[in-house]
Amino acid sequence: MRNMHILKRAASWNLFCRKDMDFKCNLTRSLSISSQAVADLASKDAQLRVFIVAGEVSGDIIGSRFMDSLKKLAPFPVRFAGVGGCMMSKQGLNSLFPMEDISVMGIWELLPHLNNFRVKLKQTVHAAVSFQPHVVLTVDSKGFSFRFLKYLRGMW
Repeated sequence: MRNMHILKRAASWNLFCRKDMDFKCNLTRSLSISSQAVADLASKDAQLRVFIVAGEVSGDIIGSRFMDSLKKLAPFPVRFAGVGGCMMSKQGLNSLFPMEDISVMGIWELLPHLNNFRVKLKQTVHAAVSFQPHVVLTVDSKGFSFRFLKYLRGMW
């Protein structure tokens, strides 16, 4: 799993994936995985593991739609783990903690919760490493997401 890299940053989407997967990005800012790469990966592991992080309500909605679409399109089981809200939990995500814990904006709102923010960041990174995802997707909450990806990259 040390051969991971950041592939695409489009709008507020950040996709972190294995180098052996063939991804294509179309003009509508959505990301699609070539069916052959997914089939190869699924045949090796018998499932696709996706770690997804959303820290805002809009990210929860986008993440739940992504999860629903992926479950419908994938010809094999998809497992989700990460951080999300009620919409994503309806799609099968068991969130590590309530996404409201990382939904802080601005320095003045962050300062009182800085220690909790760091604890949640470390907890999320360790959960992602232990889950061994094929794909890591972050939606919105770029303050948390960029730090999460930076620490995650450092772990590999």
